[in-house]
Amino acid sequence: MTENALIRLANPELDRLLAIAFSRYPHLESGLFVRFGWRQTASDLVLTLAAIEPPGDGDLDLSLPNVAFTESFVLRTALLAERDPLAVGVVHSHPEGGLPLPSRIDDDMDSYLSDYFEGFAPGRPYVSLIVSLVHGQPLMSARVKFEGQWIDASRFLAVERSIRTPRHFLTSGSKSPTDRVARLRAAFGDEAVQRLRESTVAVVGAGGTGSAVIEVLARAGVGKIVMVDPDQLEHSNLERVHGARPEHATSNEFKVSVAREHVLAIDPTVEVISCVGRLPQPEVLDLLLLADVVIGCTDQQYSRLALSDLAVRYLVPAIDCGVLMEGEAGRVTGQIIQLVRFLPSDPCASCRQMTSPVRLAQEMMSADEREIRQAAAADAAVAGADGGQYWSHEPQLNTVGYLTTVAGALAAGQAIGWLTGRSAPRLSRLQMNLSEPFFDVTEPADEPRSSCACRQIRGWADQGAADALISPATHWPGAVVI
Repeated sequence: MTENALIRLANPELDRLLAIAFSRYPHLESGLFVRFGWRQTASDLVLTLAAIEPPGDGDLDLSLPNVAFTESFVLRTALLAERDPLAVGVVHSHPEGGLPLPSRIDDDMDSYLSDYFEGFAPGRPYVSLIVSLVHGQPLMSARVKFEGQWIDASRFLAVERSIRTPRHFLTSGSKSPTDRVARLRAAFGDEAVQRLRESTVAVVGAGGTGSAVIEVLARAGVGKIVMVDPDQLEHSNLERVHGARPEHATSNEFKVSVAREHVLAIDPTVEVISCVGRLPQPEVLDLLLLADVVIGCTDQQYSRLALSDLAVRYLVPAIDCGVLMEGEAGRVTGQIIQLVRFLPSDPCASCRQMTSPVRLAQEMMSADEREIRQAAAADAAVAGADGGQYWSHEPQLNTVGYLTTVAGALAAGQAIGWLTGRSAPRLSRLQMNLSEPFFDVTEPADEPRSSCACRQIRGWADQGAADALISPATHWPGAVVI
């Protein structure tokens, strides 16, 4: 039985929700109906805000100080719930300064609405969310009825906004930051240090770039780090993988095992989850859904597309970090770093033309199929024909440690500013070339394609799986937490 609920929220729906809920402030309540995507993991029920149903004229009884929905508004929402697979719920405010804790009136409303909506959307969660402003800080509480049981929501993860629960407000004490993060505390303040300690960051890819990200996060005091990578360490990795030693390569340790050992050597109190696997495998997805932010550090296009799908469908904010070296006539001509922000409302990787169908198809092939294709391309070349129909190869220089470390540190810095609220993730897609004057920093003007699936399934979670941007390959070994 599921015992925990996690609610993820993002703009523009979140801003509209709060504006409606607080529209009769400071003393009167207001409310609206909402719909959620959802996914049930082994430990949590994750709900993602997908749509709001604002009240129109006559939908609320404005003669009452508390929120009261008309029968026509309730029925209209129930009929909408019949048309798609999303979960349905209600949001209402409590007066300014009051904690968002359920009252007896709220209990009666939830008892009635949960049973009513079950008749139109059977088997789906019913979500009841209460919001209020206390000292200017938005607080939320929620409970979810699922499979006949009521579950309290233990966490709210909102993109670009800090949402607290009554528990945070009532327990004002915080752990004393250690001297190890004294410089960060001096720059950002005690609250920022505490936020990092309460945060979960996931890193997809534990190679050169990912290991640099992981080290910076651990030294900054992030409380929980989830790391995902399918590969084992090789001797050629020693030049760029932080924490790697020759004995790790000799024994072919998994990269996530090396990263975990390195993190715990830096700070034994960090909670580390290391997974041998790939995004978007279901086991990996379940882990990433619990993160405040995900940082992608692979050179695989399928991973980038899966990362943007994670942001769109599950409202998990992400930063993708890429590194490329170019050369000509024995000289390095380009040292390129790219940081891409994936917010739920941002263009996906496909809209940004960060992927190619040919490269994606090759990455998703099994080893046997890849060998057959490459052999066919080689035979065609020997015969004087074009082997491109079998295999496409884009030669590039291997990346080196100083460049992956710079890229990883920049990505981690963006995440730290994001998590602490000290700097907004203003970059959308930042490219820089360290071989050019002034690093030749540019930000391409990416726009979403109106026809792309990413515009239709924001917040739809598993219920948008039919339009997912990418699915895991069937020949991949199952992901395992080690």
